[in-house]
Amino acid sequence: MIRRIRGMRPTRPTRSRAALVSLMAFCMLFLPASRAQTPNSSGSHVARLVGEVFTSGRQLAYVSALSDEIGSRLTGTPGARRAEEWAEAEMKRIELANVAREPFRMPASWERGAASAALVSQGNRPLTIASYTWTPGTNGAVEGEVVDVGAGRPEDVRRVAAAMKGRVALVVPVGADLGALIYNFYRAPGLVSELKDAGALAVMIAADKQHTMLYTAPVDFSATGRLAALPTVSLAREDVGLMRRLLAENKTPRVRLDVRNKVGAAFDSTNIVGEIRGSDKADEIVVVGAHLDSNDLGPGALDNAAGVAAVLETARAIKSLGLQPRRTLRFVLFMGEEEGMVGSIAYVERHRAELDKTVAALIMDIGAGRPQGWFSMGRTDLDADILELSKPLAQFGDFAIEHAAFAATDNAPFMAEGVPNLILLQDETAYLPVHHTIADTPDKIEPRDFASAVATVAATAYQIADRPQRFGRRLSPEEVKKIADETKVGEQWRASGIWK
Repeated sequence: MIRRIRGMRPTRPTRSRAALVSLMAFCMLFLPASRAQTPNSSGSHVARLVGEVFTSGRQLAYVSALSDEIGSRLTGTPGARRAEEWAEAEMKRIELANVAREPFRMPASWERGAASAALVSQGNRPLTIASYTWTPGTNGAVEGEVVDVGAGRPEDVRRVAAAMKGRVALVVPVGADLGALIYNFYRAPGLVSELKDAGALAVMIAADKQHTMLYTAPVDFSATGRLAALPTVSLAREDVGLMRRLLAENKTPRVRLDVRNKVGAAFDSTNIVGEIRGSDKADEIVVVGAHLDSNDLGPGALDNAAGVAAVLETARAIKSLGLQPRRTLRFVLFMGEEEGMVGSIAYVERHRAELDKTVAALIMDIGAGRPQGWFSMGRTDLDADILELSKPLAQFGDFAIEHAAFAATDNAPFMAEGVPNLILLQDETAYLPVHHTIADTPDKIEPRDFASAVATVAATAYQIADRPQRFGRRLSPEEVKKIADETKVGEQWRASGIWK
């Protein structure tokens, strides 16, 4: 899995309003008197795009529309359907070409039900829980003694397996960075399945958030048609602390869980697609994407209304300036990402005939923090091109190239097909503490940092689409397999259904 990035610059303190106004004034120097496209250098177009984002950008309005007005957007829910309709309407308002909703099949629907828990050994003391998504209910209350499974690694399960039958597992994952998050995500299906095999009644996973905030995510991958093997809930860390104190005192906590989730039939969801058609290389495509869905405990401002806003603002800014790149820019808002990249897997399958002509896929999905560079997903051959594309963005600082490869967002199906793919590397300071929680709200966004990230996406996408030479190349299946083996990302592709 992805390792913590070494050598990353320390987070800068928040810029003052005066600094923001100063940068906006700098950017305005590059805005043309007319919005019609004129023969200009690539650097000039980049400066105009940066200026447009900073002075007229609608990225904060897009985040507000998604997170404040629509709210949570779990795939298949009414909120998700409202988001699909909103995104389609916004692409049409921007006047993108070929706006369409491309359907794909989700193998099961899921509805969150009431969930309650109590520590019966301590006088029915209430516990703070929330069900993980796409997990079954308990079919009535279940009660059992608690067994501490540690971090939930395979060796941890083996250690307690003999004592697990008829009991409730307590798992406390370790690590708080992006790498740990991805490891724990991919570990969950096997963990819960192993605990079921050992006879567990249910699983409680410690939330890594403070102040009784709960975390949620799918336990297994909907693209493969699997649901969690056991009822699985997020447990507030304060309650986890209580249970571990009791265990340390050789007391035996006993809990009662009642989870009433509903699992239903298969249904169709849709990716939302629109284009700015290219000029002389219109058959070549640059995908600019983000996932439109969210988890359902919070409104998903950073994960991933921020990425959606970057995609739409990139399209709006380019159209507003009257720019037409050589290649076609295709803007894609994927649904089903939180269930294992279901929408982007479906997109790649639907557009397989175009993959040779797909020059790059750019994805934003690490919140609204300031840009720090790009994840190149193991592609060292792209370094020179990435550095060249980053030169006109020097006002945002030195950009890094991180070669770590992982399958945690919608770049993964493109990577598995050998298409050059980049994820914006961002300061994750504000992102990780609220990831998949009720606190993922727009107030966590620092406007200047967010504008810098959006401008980076817009400028990079435009440059890739407009430069004379192609950005990188599509790797052969043998080259893809070599990267997959070296980085272990192939294991993640198989788990999520990208590789069969």
